[in-house]
Amino acid sequence: MDRVLPAFVEALPDGVHQVSLPTPFRVGSVNCYVLLERPVTVLDPGTLQPGSLATLRGLLKAHGRDFDDIEQVIVTHHHADHCGAAAVLAARAGARIVCGAPEVPRLLQPADVQSRHDLLIGLGVPDDVARSVIAGADAAVERVVRRPRQSMVTSVHDGDVLWAGGRPLRCMVTPGHAEGHLSLWDPAASVLFSGDHLLSRIIPVSSLDDRDALGRRRRSFVEYLASLARFMALEPDVVLPGHGRAFTEVDLLAARVRSHSQERAEQIETMLRAGPATPFQLARRLQWQPEGARLLLGLAHAQAHLDLLEEAGRVVFDDDGARVRYRLPG
Repeated sequence: MDRVLPAFVEALPDGVHQVSLPTPFRVGSVNCYVLLERPVTVLDPGTLQPGSLATLRGLLKAHGRDFDDIEQVIVTHHHADHCGAAAVLAARAGARIVCGAPEVPRLLQPADVQSRHDLLIGLGVPDDVARSVIAGADAAVERVVRRPRQSMVTSVHDGDVLWAGGRPLRCMVTPGHAEGHLSLWDPAASVLFSGDHLLSRIIPVSSLDDRDALGRRRRSFVEYLASLARFMALEPDVVLPGHGRAFTEVDLLAARVRSHSQERAEQIETMLRAGPATPFQLARRLQWQPEGARLLLGLAHAQAHLDLLEEAGRVVFDDDGARVRYRLPG
C-alpha cells in the first residue's frame, strides 16, 4: 500500500480555514472547514464531544466571526463524526443544514434496529453478537449526536451549484462510503472538498446497508471504484479531506485504491478454495479480529471485495433465506 501515495499539500487555499475537531471514534479527529465570506459556511462540524464546539468558535472569533454569523452548515454525509453537532450549531446560528438528497433520511433518523439486525444475521453474524454490536454502536452515536428537524435540512443533487464562502461550488453526490456522499468542487480555485470519499492515507469503508430503489443491497464498493475516474478527471490542485492532511495527485490515490482492492479480492478468493463461507467467517479469517465496531468494519471490507469478485464472475453465492454463503463457481 506504500507503493503509490499522493503528495501532501501544506498550505490551505485562500479563504478556507480548517480546524481539527475531536471525536470519540477510532478514526480520530475530523477536519472541519470554515468559509468566512458570505454565505458564511461550516463544512462537517464534527460531534458534540466536549470542547468541540468551543474549538470551532475559537476559530470563528479569531477571524471576527461568531456562531450567529453562520448561514449554512454543510454535512458531507450522515456519519456521526461529520454531522453530530450540525443540528445544535444550525439551531444556534439560525442556519440551514445542507446535504446530499439520499442522506436526508439517515441524517434525520438512523436505520431501524430490525433491518440492521437482519442484515448482520444474513452476513453470518450470530444473533447475540449482532444485537450487542447494534446496541453498542447506537449508544456510542447517541452520546455525541443530535438529530435535526426536517425543516432545518436542505438537500442538493449531483450537478447542483451551491454558493458557499463567496464562491460557487459544484455538488458531486456519489455513493460508496455513504449513498448520498457530497463532495464539493471549486473549479475556479481547483479545490475539491472530498469529505470521506477521498482520503490520502485511508481507503474509505464502503457502506454496508444502503439499498437501491428496489430494496436490494447496493454494491457500494463497486460504485465507489467506478466513481474514481470522475474525480481523476477534475485534476484538482488541492483535495481537502474529512480526515488527515490535504493532498493532491488523485490519480495516484486511485491507483493505490485499485491495487489494494485487487490484492484483497484475490486474498478472499484464495480463502474460498477451502469451501463456502459467510462474510462474517471471511472477516474473521482476514485477521481483523472483528468485535464491536471493528466487526462492522471487517464485515464491510469483506463484503466489499466479495461484491467485486461477484461482479467479475469469480464468486457466486447461495442464500438459504437466513444467511448468504459465497463460493467459487462450479
